[in-house]
Amino acid sequence: MKIMDDELFFPNINRREDYLVKTTGEYYSDYSRYRTQISEDCGERCVYCDVLLEEIGYEGMVLDHFRPQKLFPDLKSNPENLVLSCPKCNSLKSDHWPEDCGVDDTFVGNVGFVDPFIDSKNDFFIVDENGVFIPKQPPSPYMEKLLSVNRVSRKLVRKKRILSEVIRRHYDDIIEDNDLSQQKLDAGIMAVGDFIEKAKRNQEKLKLIRTLME
Repeated sequence: MKIMDDELFFPNINRREDYLVKTTGEYYSDYSRYRTQISEDCGERCVYCDVLLEEIGYEGMVLDHFRPQKLFPDLKSNPENLVLSCPKCNSLKSDHWPEDCGVDDTFVGNVGFVDPFIDSKNDFFIVDENGVFIPKQPPSPYMEKLLSVNRVSRKLVRKKRILSEVIRRHYDDIIEDNDLSQQKLDAGIMAVGDFIEKAKRNQEKLKLIRTLME
């Protein structure tokens, strides 16, 4: 089962046109100054395992040099090479980079990484109902193995996100059903008794949903 809402996982993200610069027009050597801007541009989520900042208590995210600073020292302070990552993905990615890739290419054959600001992760991964990332095409199998994106903690977080979304949709459906019943009652095409009975059933469903959402 594929979760059809592409906004639930890997929504499209875009870099801002202008990052903070010094009066000379150069980027700040202390790249931590770009943390807030990079976090916003990345949608406050790890660009590798997709865990949200709020799902890890609003702490622990780090700035990752998408192109390793060890291999691309000139990009160390360039915010356009920075992405948001959880500590585990950052550690596992480390200085890994395809040998034949320069600045422009991010993967060659089966090896490398998907640039989250250029390529849609939904073209490379499917997310099933258990929160498992299923590779679709290279280099996603390489990323799945190297970054261990299906580690237990991340699958549980994603499964919880899916469950919350399912509950939210059921809640919206019930509210919409109540509104439709009210319209039918007002139009005289629904009996009062039927309206009251349906309202009671929906109220019980809403109570259950509110309990699950707590």
